[in-house]
Amino acid sequence: MNTILCPVSDEKTNEKIVRFTALLTFILALLFILSPNILLVAFLAVDFYARAFGVPQMSLLALTGSGLKDYIPFRSKVIDKAPKIFAARVGFILSLLAFVLLLSDAVLASQITLVVLAFFAFLEWAVGFCMGCYIYSWIVFPYFGKQ
Repeated sequence: MNTILCPVSDEKTNEKIVRFTALLTFILALLFILSPNILLVAFLAVDFYARAFGVPQMSLLALTGSGLKDYIPFRSKVIDKAPKIFAARVGFILSLLAFVLLLSDAVLASQITLVVLAFFAFLEWAVGFCMGCYIYSWIVFPYFGKQ
């Protein structure tokens, strides 16, 4: 497959908010990697759940990004919201997996899971690169998109 596909919707969002939220996610993931804490990974899982499943007003990270968007140096651009919702679902799965692994005393595996999450968040924040579109193209679309 040579083409990268992203989910598409009529809903739009502000790229500044998305990128600032990614920065906050990156920072929290780094804090967890350096010092694993069950509350931190639980917070990330709950926050990603709120963004991924339709209650973004309950996401503290998104609310912070929204409140500070005027102070963020990136240019303001309206973008499609569907890829960001899919990426939030990937983030939810990764943070939930890290939470379960930490509960099972698999601390290193939990940290490695959040390294992946931190890497994805860094790409979104630093260069606006959405890894969710690649995951969607490689994993979801080949099995579910042709129906």
